[in-house]
Amino acid sequence: MANKSHLKFLSEKQLSEIKDFKYNYGFDSNKDDEDAAPKNYFRLATSLRADITRFTADVEEKNNLKDTTLDIPYDIDYVKIAFQDQFVINKYFQDYYNDFGLEATAFYDFAKKGLFAVVDRDKFQTFITNVNNFILHALDNNQNVKYSNYVKYISGFKLLKANDILKVRLENIGEIVYLSLIDLPLDEAVKQQLVQSLIVYIESSGIVYKHDVENDRIELQNPTPEQIQKIIQNFDIIESVTSSAFTTIRPGEFNTVQRQFGFDIQNAGDDLPIVGIIDTGIAQQTALAPLIIDDTTFTLAGSPLIDQAGRNRLGHGTAVAGLVALGRLNHRNNFENEVTADARLLSIKISDNGSGYISEIDLLNMLYDVKAKYPEIRLFTLTTCYSSFMYKNETFSDYTYSLDKFAYETNSLIFICTGNNENCINENTSYDLSYFHGDHTNLSTPADSMNNVTIGAAADNLKDGAFLGIASGREFPTLYTRKGHIDLSVIYNPKKTNKNYFKPDVIESGGDMGYYNANTLDWMDEPALTLLSARPEIGIMQEVGTSFAAPLTANLAAKIIKNYPALSNESVKALIINGASLNLIPFATDVSKLRNRVIGNGLVDDLKSLYSDENSATLILEDVIGNGNIRIYPINFPKYLIEDDLGKKRGILKVTATMCFKFLPIKNNQLSYNPIHMAFSIFKNHSADDIMKPDEELKSKLKTTLSWSENGRYVSKPLPYSNTQKIFLNVNVDDLNNEGNTFKLAVHAKLSEQVVGGLPEDYPTEFPFSIVLSIEETIKNNSGKLYDEIQLINQLEVIQELDIDAGLEADELDV
Repeated sequence: MANKSHLKFLSEKQLSEIKDFKYNYGFDSNKDDEDAAPKNYFRLATSLRADITRFTADVEEKNNLKDTTLDIPYDIDYVKIAFQDQFVINKYFQDYYNDFGLEATAFYDFAKKGLFAVVDRDKFQTFITNVNNFILHALDNNQNVKYSNYVKYISGFKLLKANDILKVRLENIGEIVYLSLIDLPLDEAVKQQLVQSLIVYIESSGIVYKHDVENDRIELQNPTPEQIQKIIQNFDIIESVTSSAFTTIRPGEFNTVQRQFGFDIQNAGDDLPIVGIIDTGIAQQTALAPLIIDDTTFTLAGSPLIDQAGRNRLGHGTAVAGLVALGRLNHRNNFENEVTADARLLSIKISDNGSGYISEIDLLNMLYDVKAKYPEIRLFTLTTCYSSFMYKNETFSDYTYSLDKFAYETNSLIFICTGNNENCINENTSYDLSYFHGDHTNLSTPADSMNNVTIGAAADNLKDGAFLGIASGREFPTLYTRKGHIDLSVIYNPKKTNKNYFKPDVIESGGDMGYYNANTLDWMDEPALTLLSARPEIGIMQEVGTSFAAPLTANLAAKIIKNYPALSNESVKALIINGASLNLIPFATDVSKLRNRVIGNGLVDDLKSLYSDENSATLILEDVIGNGNIRIYPINFPKYLIEDDLGKKRGILKVTATMCFKFLPIKNNQLSYNPIHMAFSIFKNHSADDIMKPDEELKSKLKTTLSWSENGRYVSKPLPYSNTQKIFLNVNVDDLNNEGNTFKLAVHAKLSEQVVGGLPEDYPTEFPFSIVLSIEETIKNNSGKLYDEIQLINQLEVIQELDIDAGLEADELDV
């Protein structure tokens, strides 16, 4: 089959309707969840009584630890409150402030827990009195006391203490420490006075610091444990103290380092996409030299054109750069025959040895500088993650927020690895996917980034022949890859979930470990990747890691941009995710719920992401939707599908569709970090008004199992929203006959109301999005007609006339 260009909708011509969306579609009624307050008040009252006793003692202890010699303008207590169900922010935020003197500053566990500042101690005493009255009523059967019903909605509360703020052990704080500042949306002047007094202390103590006003945090360099302790015990404006310890290099040893002669890159002079390699540098004295931009500006750790990281100084950033520039085929061919590149390289050096501490503030400033100097750069790789894993349902870090904001503001796409779990080799004796039940296999910050692309590792090692790893097959995930940390099942009931809210996005080849003997695993040469070394006298080396899966995926993105330079980054992301597949990666029943959390949308498929063919057409829609709108696009199907004898009537086509959009993230509210609910689906040939009707009034679904890609009916207690969504549809001849060969693609969007302090007044109200639809024949004898005929009956254009000779081989993993 000949590779063909993807097709792009002329969106304004294909569009048939724009209307205001009515949220009455047929998931359920539009009522909020039932009040989750428990009926067993005795147990709740007993628990709250213990909370009050502990809270009183903790406040006294906190006050005793204060240094009265410090000039600090305010003393604020913070209360962490756990609720029976989600806190309805837009409904109760003001009530808690007015009635109890509690100002909400942040929410966690998707609004089931909140952090509140005691801004009025007299009013807060009213809160304590209400809790005490509830206890008297429930435990002593005192019918004379009165209490607020809000008390029954609380499951517990505690004082925010120093050990809650400190996220690392004091003796392990390291060279760079971050103070994440608390937001007081209704008391900004109080906050600024506290921050200023904190800065005065930092300066008087001789601590080198950076105040990141944009991201509301302070970076300290080489503070002592005693200084950190004094800060968190006295300055009541700090939510968390974290370390920036990160790691890139897995310290496993491989036996073989091979000498390799150099090779020439045939197309080094071509106008190729530039990819920023955020890593340990790229060695200029290698075969990559013609692809490396000669610019030593962007570094935090020595020359960016020197790479001495890793074992025996074989490098890390150089191997990453080689994968980005040269891709799968050249590595599989051991750089023999004609070597052509897919990208040029800009080295952005953040570490000399691949581990240690990093200034996130300096890194972000450097990335903005890169974009200012090279605005044409759209793609980056980042293969350094925090060395510690994220706890279940942990909220977004300041670092993740900064990277998501950078991607949104600068039209950038960063390919981030999940991080490597180095302990897996000592904790397993065989390949066992149930290992991923442990929280310690969760991904590391900033792999939870939503505007960027997160990649885990498949066991494939880019070699032909027998697979010698421990995994069930080369398509399966490695045990060292890390899984998504979000588990909505512990927050919501089973019927209320978002099946698209997971990380990673995809997995890609990262190499596997092997069996040293029947019961012992080891890092071995045969199942590992063969990669470019930073040392030209050695040439190549063996390594494994998610940090090599990420640049392989970035290589695919570079090839997409090379073929289709006018496509948006969201289309690039959607093409990669839409092409990925779970088909050959079954998970057993006991681990089936972990499947998306471990492998995301599945294994990357370069061929499907890059090309259409005669029997498979990929259609791309790029458009903008306004807040509260629904947009309808007819999808017309060729007549031959119902007129010709195709050999069967059911499942003649498979439609795979992915939507991606970027968003400006919102801090301090995990639930509405992405405040945009956008959903799409493919419906019967109905109008917008009919599609919006509930099922009991009119059935617009083509299949009972195919509804909107994301559920937006929960207004006061919403689900977290995903900006990446994927759906599937198998098409029967009867479906086409019944709908006159036309289905309707519908998209709708709205902004969440559940944001601490409300949405910023200047928050966007129109949202660009991309939808990729792959329509492929699934019949025994393909017709060869689909691509050409679908063009004729829809408003489509061929994106790019391609040089098909430069295409992929067909022997990629067929998933």
